[in-house]
Amino acid sequence: MAKEKHEIYDEKDKRLGRLILKIMGIVAIVTGLVGPFIFLLNTNWGRELGTLAVICGGVAICFGPKGRTAGGQWLALLKTLGLGILILVYFAIVQKFLG
Repeated sequence: MAKEKHEIYDEKDKRLGRLILKIMGIVAIVTGLVGPFIFLLNTNWGRELGTLAVICGGVAICFGPKGRTAGGQWLALLKTLGLGILILVYFAIVQKFLG
């Protein structure tokens, strides 16, 4: 007698999770690209958008398919750190040339 595999989450929950991760990725990209230009107009809002970009990007990376594996957790954290540095450099470049 074979054991039946019991799924904790049904297909509807999986689709919702994938949708949330896609939305987080899109929010990270948009806020990361727009943030430095908003920073020129309002410093506080620009910093908040930069922070939001790093947080949403980190969520999309860490909770994505590769970030949930045993070996992929450290790589996902390193990618998130790299994303934060990349956004910081992008902010600095935009500030240097436009600010």
